Amino acid sequence: MRLTIGKKMFIGFLAAAIFFGNISLIFYYYITKVNDSYSELMDRRVQILSNTKDIQVLALQQTSSLRGYLLTQSPDFLSQLRTANTSLNNLVNETKYLVVRPETKEAVAKLEGYNKEFQKQYEILLANYQNSHDLQAASDYFVTHVLPIGKQLQPTAKFITDRNQQLMEEGIKRNTELVDKVMTTTLLLSIFAFIFTIVIGLLLSRNITRNLFKITKVIADVTSDFKASTPLPRIEVRSKDETGDIAQAFNEMAKALHEQSWLETNITEMATMYQGIHDLETLAELFITKITPMMGASYGVFYVTQGVREQKRLHRVAAYAYRGQEMISPDVRFGEGLVGQAALENRMMLLTNIPAHYIQISSGTGAAEPASIIIMPVEFEGQVIAAIELASFDQFSSIQQTLLKQVLNDVGITINSVAGRMQIEKLLKESKELTEELQSQSEELRLQQEELQSINEKLEEQYKHAEQKSNELEKTKMELEENAEQLELSSKYKSEFLANMSHELRTPLNSLLILARLLADNDDGNLKEKQVEFARTIYSSGNDLLQLINDILDLSKVESGKIDIIPDAASLMSIGTSLEKQFLPVARQKGLKFTVQQEEGLPETIITDEYRLLQILKNLLSNAMKFTDQGKVMLRIFKAEKEALSQYPEMKNIDSALAFSVTDTGIGIPKEQQNLIFQAFHQGDGTTSRKYGGTGLGLSISREIAQVLGGVLQMESIKGKGSTITLFLPIDEVDDPAAAGSFQLEAAAALEEPAKIEEETPLLQSCDPFWYGKKILIVDDDMRNIFALTTALEKKQMKVVFAENGCQGIKLLQENPDIELVLMDIMMPEMDGYEAITAIRQIPQYQTLPIIALTAKAMKNDREKCIEAGASDYISKPVQLDQLFSLMQVWLYR
Repeated sequence: MRLTIGKKMFIGFLAAAIFFGNISLIFYYYITKVNDSYSELMDRRVQILSNTKDIQVLALQQTSSLRGYLLTQSPDFLSQLRTANTSLNNLVNETKYLVVRPETKEAVAKLEGYNKEFQKQYEILLANYQNSHDLQAASDYFVTHVLPIGKQLQPTAKFITDRNQQLMEEGIKRNTELVDKVMTTTLLLSIFAFIFTIVIGLLLSRNITRNLFKITKVIADVTSDFKASTPLPRIEVRSKDETGDIAQAFNEMAKALHEQSWLETNITEMATMYQGIHDLETLAELFITKITPMMGASYGVFYVTQGVREQKRLHRVAAYAYRGQEMISPDVRFGEGLVGQAALENRMMLLTNIPAHYIQISSGTGAAEPASIIIMPVEFEGQVIAAIELASFDQFSSIQQTLLKQVLNDVGITINSVAGRMQIEKLLKESKELTEELQSQSEELRLQQEELQSINEKLEEQYKHAEQKSNELEKTKMELEENAEQLELSSKYKSEFLANMSHELRTPLNSLLILARLLADNDDGNLKEKQVEFARTIYSSGNDLLQLINDILDLSKVESGKIDIIPDAASLMSIGTSLEKQFLPVARQKGLKFTVQQEEGLPETIITDEYRLLQILKNLLSNAMKFTDQGKVMLRIFKAEKEALSQYPEMKNIDSALAFSVTDTGIGIPKEQQNLIFQAFHQGDGTTSRKYGGTGLGLSISREIAQVLGGVLQMESIKGKGSTITLFLPIDEVDDPAAAGSFQLEAAAALEEPAKIEEETPLLQSCDPFWYGKKILIVDDDMRNIFALTTALEKKQMKVVFAENGCQGIKLLQENPDIELVLMDIMMPEMDGYEAITAIRQIPQYQTLPIIALTAKAMKNDREKCIEAGASDYISKPVQLDQLFSLMQVWLYR
């Protein structure tokens, strides 16, 4: 029978029962008040602390993601940046409603303002970068405008963390004071009740006060010795009365507070231990070493996801108390075993009835089976990126499972961040190595340009050095091909560098060729024959360098996917005739027989990019002429057999194809070199004393262009007997030959136009009255080009004024209204040529002023962009003086 205090007091004195009932109610009220106050304190402050810790992590992550995007242009980093920024905004909004103090509210408002400003600045950065593609400008903007704002986020978040930590300690202190007050009140009431009940009955009072004394003693100990890091003591009261209920309620409260404190303390401890970690192995080792004993486990394994799709697997990177014989392979496929199945389903597995000999936890003195095993996947953005397996001799409690779940939520973000940092560091290292190599190549090209002005004896040493570098580049290329997927970004950097280097080399080469041509012409007759010969040699070498630059530019366009393919109607007869006219004089000079044969029944017109097709055939014919000293060279155009096409995977489904076959009786190529000959910079004769020149780019470019056109190149060669290289090209025939023919006439006229200019417009003599006194404005930021062009124009008795950028050019134009023609460079600082031409055309009196655009970049759509900006005509550097004077004469005459 439950003998309650009420019954005892009823048996004794009804008044004593009522009094003790009131004391119990008061005590219960204050205890509940303490419990509620403490819970509210812990929940709110811990949530704020958790949010600010996450804000610090996300602030660092979004800055790192933006830096990663600028380094790699990878859309993955851009996605991570926006995700981190959105998550940080959400956490700031959530924290805004949790804080109540004015100073923390102000700090949260600053945090929100900093992040919005950070988002605004990086959006401006990204918009500018997408419009200009100027990486240096974007990097400068990042350092000066974005990074300083990003650096404000972490200190502000840390201030909120520190302030809330302080408020938590103050709250605990207030709760302690409240407990002291409750204890004091309870003690006084207990003493009074004790005195009161002595009068009623010694035995009854002793029975009641003994349990109350136990409760009072425990609560008094709490007030004097309690620390936030230590658990609350328990009250040992076994009576089945109200004091027993109070003791049980207190014990349950103490247990709940201890578990909550233990949970939050460990979460905070785990969340703050990842700083300074830069690799997954260290992270995994630190995590499994810390979480295993924290969970009361005696065995643990940390797995990281590797591979994609069907090859996804979990790879063991760290373990706690691991025995090597327990697992044959360190990898577990998704769906394989319990760990793989948990990762596949992305759900936690808790095993309590462990079969015998399933796994053993061992020490130096023995081994035993665990009582429970828990397997928990780690996810990031819905994808399983890791897994944890723990085994314990005890059952995992619910609070332990809660701890593991909450800790793993943060670990997913950390693993992704560390993995991204590792990838960035790897890419930075590779980029640095490639940059150093490209800088070395740039320096060598600069030296080659300077050495063009020296005597011919130094050229042999340059060729030897270039050949050695070519071999090194070939070796590097072969190594890069083995890691093509990982180094794809580095390859794009190289292609962009080659394109920019071609542009940079054209600018000084322009002035070199112009001045060399002027010296070679020797209009004043004041140079010796030997000096004229030197000038012609410089001019010829410069043209050779220009061809090399063009080859490198074509190669970079192919590698970066920017090569122009413009399919249109093309006449096979016109192609054959054009090639015959071009190469027949070369063949006659070398004493070779050259023929062009077309099989009967071929279509008159096909759809293809005629310019690129001619580029391939000219390369093949040039090589054939170069490597053939006697005999013949033949171009044969015929219908390709289905059997010949079937050996190429890309041609198996082609119904109709043409074959353009170039056959020679030259030196031939050994079988072991036939696959290498199509690689960039490779030559059949690679020695420093080789008989035949060239860069080794022609066949490589031809093969790449053939692939872009949908075709393939095939080589058959016997050393000493000759070679046959065949281009197999898919074709679309034109249904209306008459219409196609009219296009052909226009194309033929366009192809022959430069030749006509060359033939009909020789370099005009300085005495020609047409040029006398005409005033020309040159706008160029390179004084070497200005000097060269000015020299050439003044030889024609023209007046020349010049400016070094677009702004100065417009000012000079307004100061000199008698200027009759403008030569406008495109790539200039402050105001480039496009902007300058547009601004000039907006001035009414200059809407019809002839403006000829000059550019050294020679990239895709340059002519269209110049004409669209308002230029009258366009010419690329290095400038051919005959062509320039011809254009000037046309526009000045108009």
